[in-house]
Amino acid sequence: MPFDAPFMLGPFSVDAAGRLAPSGPTATPAFLFRWRGGVVRARLDQPEPDRGRLTLRCVLGRIPSTADRADGLRPQTFAALHWLPRELPPRWTIGLLPDHRVSLEAQTEIVVPITASGLIAELAGFVLALAPYLELLEELGVAPVPGSAAGTVKT
Repeated sequence: MPFDAPFMLGPFSVDAAGRLAPSGPTATPAFLFRWRGGVVRARLDQPEPDRGRLTLRCVLGRIPSTADRADGLRPQTFAALHWLPRELPPRWTIGLLPDHRVSLEAQTEIVVPITASGLIAELAGFVLALAPYLELLEELGVAPVPGSAAGTVKT
């Protein structure tokens, strides 16, 4: 059964080549995916006709309280979080939430419309670039947050 292009697929408009774009100027398609036990929330908006912005948000882990650990890494963890923003890629921001969860937001410009495989490649590039930072935080004792808790960061 052929589709007449363009057609709507949820919040996306799909053109004759199968490429995706937000369905309108105010549409901001959002979705999530799981990676390394956590949730990554993605949002796509289109500020200009041929340009899109992909925003990715996730919780990287939680700094355990002093009652939970006696290894003395907590001061080093806070020092690393102070230093880390200077080392992140451009348009990445890291923050500490009130409950000591570490959150990250990354933005990248993409060309829209974009193929599904192009969108997946952008997401894969993000998680691959994020891996060394996650490993550093894990070495410093930042405990992974179960997926359900990671999903509480608003997009």
